[in-house]
Amino acid sequence: MSKILVNEMSFYYEPYYNPVFERVNLILDTDWRLGLTGRNGRGKTTFLKLLEGELEPTQGKLIKSVSMEYYPYHFETAYEKTGDVLKEIIGGFKTMEDAMEAFPEHPDKEEIERCAAIQEKYREEGGYELEARICRELYRMGLPEELLDRDFRVLSGGEKSKLLMLALFLRPNAFVLLDEPTNHLDIRGKQAIAHYLKQKKGFLAVSHDRQFLDETSDHILAINKTDITLEKGNYSSWKENTEKKEAFERRTKIRLEKEIKVLEKGAVVRRNWAAAAEKEKNPYPTNNRGNTSRAAKFMHQAKNAEQEAREAIAEKKELLKNYETVPPLYLYKDTDGSGTDKDLPVLQLEKLTFGYDGVPLFHHFSMEIFRGERIWIRGSNGCGKSTLLRLIKGELETKARKAAEEIAISCFYQEPLWQEGSPREWIRDDGQWERFLSFCSRLDIPDEMQKRPLQTYSSGEKRKVDVARALSEESDILLLDEPLNFMDIYFREQLEKAILASGPTLVFVEHDERFGSRVATRIIDLDQGAGMKAGKTGAVSEDGEEKGSAD
Repeated sequence: MSKILVNEMSFYYEPYYNPVFERVNLILDTDWRLGLTGRNGRGKTTFLKLLEGELEPTQGKLIKSVSMEYYPYHFETAYEKTGDVLKEIIGGFKTMEDAMEAFPEHPDKEEIERCAAIQEKYREEGGYELEARICRELYRMGLPEELLDRDFRVLSGGEKSKLLMLALFLRPNAFVLLDEPTNHLDIRGKQAIAHYLKQKKGFLAVSHDRQFLDETSDHILAINKTDITLEKGNYSSWKENTEKKEAFERRTKIRLEKEIKVLEKGAVVRRNWAAAAEKEKNPYPTNNRGNTSRAAKFMHQAKNAEQEAREAIAEKKELLKNYETVPPLYLYKDTDGSGTDKDLPVLQLEKLTFGYDGVPLFHHFSMEIFRGERIWIRGSNGCGKSTLLRLIKGELETKARKAAEEIAISCFYQEPLWQEGSPREWIRDDGQWERFLSFCSRLDIPDEMQKRPLQTYSSGEKRKVDVARALSEESDILLLDEPLNFMDIYFREQLEKAILASGPTLVFVEHDERFGSRVATRIIDLDQGAGMKAGKTGAVSEDGEEKGSAD
């Protein structure tokens, strides 16, 4: 067991000189299962990069005695077989094996010494036990051993993600930094990662998934408005304690505000009394002692009340410094659907057959979208969820698509539409610009960010800007493709409440079970077959299951 020491650490990005962290002090145990939470733009990824060593503190020190391994892990290797790729990532073991196999049959003395040195290093670092350790981790991750013999390049994205994660945990003396490890994973993938991490220790995971943090964390590190706090427990216990603290501070603030009013009023009254007593003083010194002492007494009382008021004001300023104000979102709709027959679909796909490179994703698939419906498209990675949204939008051509004339569709994509320039360069319409700015303010995007190029935004900030773009557009149907990836928990709650309050016509893809079950009025599960007809159905239960029939 060792420690990570953060001593008086400050950091800012030089082009802007806005402090990301100021005088942070932390002691982290490398055996902990840490969850890192905080709003978008607060510096979570920056904190990981400081721990990893990619960034250096502007001031202060960061002391560590473990190897920091960052996930997602990017690598290049000439090996193709999955088992060989893993051996190489874990510690260059495949290179050592190749070197030992390549020694000549009749080596000279120098070659014998070189071979012995490689064999000794291979033995000391656990090369002879490595395959057994890899198989044990595969079992923990729920992956079959047969994957080790397959070409790594043809594995699915979910399989690659899981394999790379377990490889980092197999590195010697490793403390693993997991930056949004469940993004883009389907529900089964998220469950597998959570199950695996529950069996591990020595990691820090950045996540905005409440359930994931609850299942995997024994300590929560929170980047707040004014400081960084560390607390033992999972996300729910941290959230409960934070809310209790905020409730206590709100009560204290109300009490102090009342006391301040009383003290300030009392100080004014006593000053007035002191002034009146001063006026009543007898010009003859032998007779003015009483009035003089009264005036001094009132003035002393006034000063005491003013001092108490100042102390109460100072105490009040220390309260609710980290309180997060989350204003409600209001979804913009250019039409209320008046004049439209609500029993007729706004858009439909009829007997859709579509695929890529001869591989069908949909065969005779039909669905109808009615005004006010909120349809949750579910399914495993690669089953065609994003493709279905593009077909609905009309970005992919198909004769199966039938929509009302002049229908407006706004779409939020997995990858933000804007990657460079400034938002104002992209939005020309003044009306949309005003709506866009309103959404930005409600999504905790400060005004000064409008002056910065999009290239300087964090992943979460870019996605928030793209949400503001999509929501500010005029639309009859809103399409959301995994809107919660990289987004903080406050945004999740904002979006959920806005959808339920505004009742837009919505089709969305999302792997967050809690969000989907609360928002959806209908589910289309592509894993159950893309040939079904999906029309009007009943409500959705709390566990995400559809209550009505699909016809």
